[in-house]
Amino acid sequence: MLKIIISWIGLLLIVCVPLVENRLTSNLRNGVNGGVDCATCSVLLGIVDHLTIVYNESATHALEQLCSFLPSEYKVYCLAAVDFLGPYIIDGFIKGDNPDVICHSLKFCKDEPDQGKCRIYPSKSPILFTERVLNFRQRHPSIDLHINDPKICEIPGIKEICKILENIFNNHKPAIDFDQDRFGTEPTLRGSSWRGKDCNDFSSSSRPGAQVLNGDSVVDHNCNGIYGMNPTSGKPWEEELCNETQRMGIAVLGDSISAHFHIPEQWLDAKQLSATVFEHLTFILENELDWPQLSGTTGHINVSWPNIDGPTRSVYARLFELDHCNHRDYQNIAVNGARSGSMLDIMKSLSRSPKNDVPLLVMYSLVGNDVCNGHPDTIDHMTTVEEMKKNVLTTLEYLDTVLPKGSHVLTTGLANGSLLYDLLHDRIHPFGRVGTPISYTQIYDYLSCLQISPCNGWMTSNATLRALTTQRAMELSAAVRNVTYTYKPMQYDIEYLDFPFNDVIQEWVAQGGEPWQLIESVDGFHINQYGHATVSDVLWKWLQTNKPQWLPPLNLHNADIERVFKDQGGY
Repeated sequence: MLKIIISWIGLLLIVCVPLVENRLTSNLRNGVNGGVDCATCSVLLGIVDHLTIVYNESATHALEQLCSFLPSEYKVYCLAAVDFLGPYIIDGFIKGDNPDVICHSLKFCKDEPDQGKCRIYPSKSPILFTERVLNFRQRHPSIDLHINDPKICEIPGIKEICKILENIFNNHKPAIDFDQDRFGTEPTLRGSSWRGKDCNDFSSSSRPGAQVLNGDSVVDHNCNGIYGMNPTSGKPWEEELCNETQRMGIAVLGDSISAHFHIPEQWLDAKQLSATVFEHLTFILENELDWPQLSGTTGHINVSWPNIDGPTRSVYARLFELDHCNHRDYQNIAVNGARSGSMLDIMKSLSRSPKNDVPLLVMYSLVGNDVCNGHPDTIDHMTTVEEMKKNVLTTLEYLDTVLPKGSHVLTTGLANGSLLYDLLHDRIHPFGRVGTPISYTQIYDYLSCLQISPCNGWMTSNATLRALTTQRAMELSAAVRNVTYTYKPMQYDIEYLDFPFNDVIQEWVAQGGEPWQLIESVDGFHINQYGHATVSDVLWKWLQTNKPQWLPPLNLHNADIERVFKDQGGY
């Protein structure tokens, strides 16, 4: 049932570039001049237009082909949308109208007074643009009867779906968790992609990170796949293979960087569109367009899907390499759009018992949203220094109530997002690789005009605004550093690290790469798979150099664990 519900709105989500940083469904209500509804329409029709160019076919065939690329459970809804809007869209393309004209004619886009005129395609003349819109509407006088002041999440049927999706994207605990221990068995919907897989979802005493009970001679309480008795020695396997090691799990409290937000560029590039690139669409949507299972902190698998380029390397994977007894002990408590204030609620979904679990290495890493927003007066909506200090202190105090003795906390500052414009502004966006070239600067300005930019302060051609945003980010980083070094925790020790983006770039360049290759091609804002792997390299080197006592020693029994327990139950 859930897959069918998501499929109703899936097509709208995958083409909507503005849904980059803010929580998806709340952002659907934001913006001006049509906001997200306008961007969705323009991007979707742009893809249709590009398909007509790539395959030298009509708009009718392009619409049908786009639907044919989707998994079977999505096609019926796609075709229903084509039946509803197709005649208008096809007529517009036949008459030579571009997607901006068609979307304004359908009233998904508007030119509101004092808000500017938002166009993703260059217009030769404002007067000509207006004339084309009027001509379109004169050809179709029935538009207002069928499409009156359209809003995606107010359309009957989809309205209820948006409410359900909002609940999904705002719930930071596994949707399927029978024993309510915050660990689940399904990979998506905040399940094992985000947290170690539960080995017994009917007993809250069995979960990743739990202390061993009775040597786990019968039951695998910590879900690391090591349990039972050694028939030769007569001792529990857990005692023989793990007693001499330093058990340590990892968790990250973060935003979309830590969650690894990623929209595949193949979804927006008509030359790469195919049924194969949409094969895992449901899985991707149920993971909120995030890929925590591949991230630099909690990544634990490699995938061969066409949507991902690059290897998976993470801090968790390296902890596991040192000691296989740490299998599955990871938690990615990161949310798209999270900032220090919202983390005060999100952090409560972390699962750890001070008395019943092993220590945890926690990374507190909110690198952008306290300065990033889509408001035109963006600086007025940034977190203040005093608010940052209060929020970070509250978080550290809370961690003191839930972490086992001997845990560690690493806080990071905000990233220098001004580098994004420097690296990408004159490059062509994947959406603009067919037909009219469209640069990242044009995409940034378009999203800012609609007031749905994930970061008006950095994703802008205004150099002064970028500098002011960076200045506030530095001030907030200093606030995080100040609280880190003044707070005296009882249960854990703590350290601060400037977000090491410059070190990541240097590391990547040393490997023969170019800095822009580390940035997500669709949103032009997040680090991509190569970026996550390189971030993990830099973090691990820092830990080895500055905090070696935080890392467990090499378990000399790792080979025995592999021999007896193979993949330890997998992920």
